[in-house]
Amino acid sequence: MKKILVLGAGFVAGPLVEFLKRRAENDITVASYLLSEAEELARNFNSVKSIQLDVSNQSLVQEALDGFDLVVSLVPAPFHPTIAKAAIQAQVNMITASYESEEMKNLAKDIKEAGITVLNEIGLDPGIDHLSAMQIIDQAHNKGENISSFVSWCGGLPAPESNNNPLGYKFSWAPRGVLMALLNEAKYLNNNNPITISSDKLMSWTKPLSIAGLELEGYPNRESVSYKQVYGIEEAKTILRGTLRYQGFSEIIQAAHKLGLLSLNIIEVREQSWSDFLVTINDGASIESLQKSISQKAFAALEWLDCFSDKVITVKTTPMDVFCELLVEKLQYLDNESDMVILQHKFVIEKESGEEYYISSTLRTEGDASGYSAMSKTVGYPVAIASQLMLDGLYSRQGLQLPVTKDIYEPILAQLSQEGIICEEKVFAPNQVSKEAFLSELM
Repeated sequence: MKKILVLGAGFVAGPLVEFLKRRAENDITVASYLLSEAEELARNFNSVKSIQLDVSNQSLVQEALDGFDLVVSLVPAPFHPTIAKAAIQAQVNMITASYESEEMKNLAKDIKEAGITVLNEIGLDPGIDHLSAMQIIDQAHNKGENISSFVSWCGGLPAPESNNNPLGYKFSWAPRGVLMALLNEAKYLNNNNPITISSDKLMSWTKPLSIAGLELEGYPNRESVSYKQVYGIEEAKTILRGTLRYQGFSEIIQAAHKLGLLSLNIIEVREQSWSDFLVTINDGASIESLQKSISQKAFAALEWLDCFSDKVITVKTTPMDVFCELLVEKLQYLDNESDMVILQHKFVIEKESGEEYYISSTLRTEGDASGYSAMSKTVGYPVAIASQLMLDGLYSRQGLQLPVTKDIYEPILAQLSQEGIICEEKVFAPNQVSKEAFLSELM
């Protein structure tokens, strides 16, 4: 019998528990701050237990971990260091799908001394992106080849048949995180030149992309250059990791930014209409002048969202929070709608002879409107597969780990393919496509 404690009962937990329940010896307990959420998830499976737990309290988490073999944390990333400290004391292995924070890195020594494994970044992005990238990188390095350029794009989007609003985007969870990411500057490497894009220029940098038959656009993530070390591609002259959206998204968000809707300044909003609110946060500028300050396309989209309407506002915090409330209301998935995940890596690889060739690796998967979403599957299944590998003793690297080694990427990619989550690789010679066309977003 293997005992697993799952922290969090959100949309990712379903595929995770479903996969782990395929093995009769797995004894699963789901914990949530709201017991009703854990109970609701547990009811979908035989013999899954549910408990209430405050994961911000280290002593309570440590007490809850008694007797467990593994803790899987699906709660927000800021709670992970507290949970990791409890796991260290309880000497229980831990897995998360979240980026490895500096606070988690600071626990590396304690994790190693405790003789446990803490595996982070094993969802989609981060997660599947690491697995599929490292497989190609290791294959090239094993042949004595160098990675000259690495460009990676990923995005969670409405499936084409559910893409029915001007923004080309919908939210499965709180939109604040998506908007907050747009307030960060972005750094990448282009032909050995470090490039920094300030947050106010990020949406105007956006490049058009055609991936998996879809017309998309992409913009750089906060930090790409560090992947030289993470992926062991010190030789790479170009490294860019970015986010995918449907074309037109950036133009509308840029307009929202210009109108002050991404501001984090604390405001006092009495009950007033959206149009009056826009006037207030723009120092009394008229609606007509605000409309003229943005493109017609952006105005039409923001008008569709009710930003220029008589709709009454009641939120009393920041303009971003006011905007988020509107986005949650207008951009939710309906019961008959589905999402989609797109991930594409592009490599320029240099042979020992100096000759170059190109590889693309593309994942496109859609959710089931009556079942699991694409995002929940592409996050939940990698976490679950990694969990089972650890429970079976097939992944036993101690310490703080990322999924960038063959002993983890190979079995997880193999199992993901059985779940219908497949990265399709294509190889191109220079006489089939030019480097300029292959990496058109950088030209």
